[in-house]
Amino acid sequence: MSATPIPLNLIRDGQHNQEWDQSQKLYHHNYDFSDHPPMTLIPAASPIVVAAHVELLHGFLARRIAIVDRIAQLLNCQKQSLDYQQDQALLSQRFQDCFFMQADLASEQMRLRDQLELAHWASGFQPRAQPGNDIIDPAALLVRGLHMWRQTRWPGQKGRLRYAHTLFNVYLLRCLTLLSLRLWDADASGAGARLVQLQGVLDQLWLGTPVDQPVLVRDVRWLLPVAMSPTTDQLAGYFEVAARIDAGLPHTDRVAIQMAAVQTGGGHLRAQLHHLCVQKDVALDEHSLVLLTRVSNALDIALLLQGLVTLLRAYESAIGSGDEQQRRRLAAAIGQGLSPDPELFVNRLELLGPYTMIEHLFIATDAQGHTGYTASGQRHMQLLQDYRLLLGRLAPPLLADCQYSQPPADGYSPYGALYGFASNLLELMAFKTLQPEAVSHFSLEDVFTVGDAAKRAWVNSWRQLPHIKPDVIKQFVYPAQFADAIHARIAQALQRCVEAAQANSVGATGRLFIVCADAAAAATLAQMPALPRRYLLSSDPQRVAAHEAEFKHQADLLYCRLEGEFVVSYPSAGGWVGISKDLLTEVVGAGGDVKLAGLPVEAVKVLELMCTELVVRPGSSTTDAGGGVLP
Repeated sequence: MSATPIPLNLIRDGQHNQEWDQSQKLYHHNYDFSDHPPMTLIPAASPIVVAAHVELLHGFLARRIAIVDRIAQLLNCQKQSLDYQQDQALLSQRFQDCFFMQADLASEQMRLRDQLELAHWASGFQPRAQPGNDIIDPAALLVRGLHMWRQTRWPGQKGRLRYAHTLFNVYLLRCLTLLSLRLWDADASGAGARLVQLQGVLDQLWLGTPVDQPVLVRDVRWLLPVAMSPTTDQLAGYFEVAARIDAGLPHTDRVAIQMAAVQTGGGHLRAQLHHLCVQKDVALDEHSLVLLTRVSNALDIALLLQGLVTLLRAYESAIGSGDEQQRRRLAAAIGQGLSPDPELFVNRLELLGPYTMIEHLFIATDAQGHTGYTASGQRHMQLLQDYRLLLGRLAPPLLADCQYSQPPADGYSPYGALYGFASNLLELMAFKTLQPEAVSHFSLEDVFTVGDAAKRAWVNSWRQLPHIKPDVIKQFVYPAQFADAIHARIAQALQRCVEAAQANSVGATGRLFIVCADAAAAATLAQMPALPRRYLLSSDPQRVAAHEAEFKHQADLLYCRLEGEFVVSYPSAGGWVGISKDLLTEVVGAGGDVKLAGLPVEAVKVLELMCTELVVRPGSSTTDAGGGVLP
């Protein structure tokens, strides 16, 4: 996803490298696009035949013992050079050879070797070139395992065989994860049946695995958010998959997938919050932290909102049918979705809309000059409307059900899970199998349910490895006070929402007034303050010299535009201009009215579509505004 997570080097082995410096640039919006490796363009792939890959995976399962023996031999490399042991590209090829270099493997199956990864990249999910930014990768885990053994001691045959089984399981999970986004490649109406096929492979995987191995994930539907968890340069694919899930899968599957997506996505943002609170030594509601997390997470917040609509509908249905178990399960998942910013998601819906809008994905101008919503934008606007109506009806029962998600005093709450991406959780559990005493009866799904002291101990144990320094382990100890504070924020936001509805009160929200060419209309705004310059960013030297904007390098500005950090952006004579979404919280969210002058006509139309409740054009008619749907 687009948001920068906890430093991945700390999530893994505590080895400091340049990755944290890179993530710092993203956090503080000083990203130098010249440092960013150009994305390799992948040609469009042919549709994946899911059945062919399912057959291949079943064949691997049937040959499990032989394949695991080959992997164990690959791990027996303590006499090899350090360069060999650290060459992940080479070891990745040799690891895949353990699966594909078999005499009885058909030539058609051999050609499937790299097909899934290439198709994944071609559909817009090529990970950014950052260390560890990938779907769970057995080759990476292999290299890290060798590193740990060098730091401690090399295991005997039994230890290598145990880890070989883990790596076998991880490889099949990676294949299933990549396949989960290929359900619609052929006939979209058959997506549900293909999902059942993938679940069948997953079930067979765990039936044949040794009893000391963890069942990393039980429900194949949790692999869809795992597949979309690494950061990418292209964001359109996330919304395309969300639309396909909504339109092409049975209701129960849609709800299960969105439960997984909302819980893992909410946890990703909570962990980011915890990291920033500790790093900056500030409280959860510290103003600069609120600004930073809102403006830098447009993709994550938008996907959370879209998933929450599905869960709220299912929650309302569970209430109507009297299904108490499903009601509580859904209420807990919804709470986790609200948790990164409960005030925004519950009480500031007029701001939530603009914060979730991504200009270049949701709005376009056609050849005739008409500015309107794209298909993805129209769908998002409808979901925003649905979310508002659902939350208005369901805030009272959600408040009542909030008690069931209270973190236990000595137990575990998902509000305290610390990780970067959903894929990292699978890595942590898999890597822990390097120790024979590792707990094996918990799965990915268990990270997101309340538990007792044993579950808290399991989560704490992920990074308790002999080669990880104690100070790094300490950073990831279950944060009980943080979990309590997160839960309290959710309850307080819902309480304020319910009380406001009962009192029929509406909070003060300012407006953005557009200064137009009409002299009479402009005169009405003469005494209104202009938007402060700090929210206007530009690479245009003339605008900066005229004190009309703050300077921002053009590559950096365009990157922020792609990430959805502006309410509007547009080219000028000498560069680009972007208006920061920080104004949503600091200006209009605080009740302030400001005027904007000098915007091009097209930029005004985009701004009206981005901030539908906040923009006022004195003297204009409704026909002046953009609208409609563009192909």
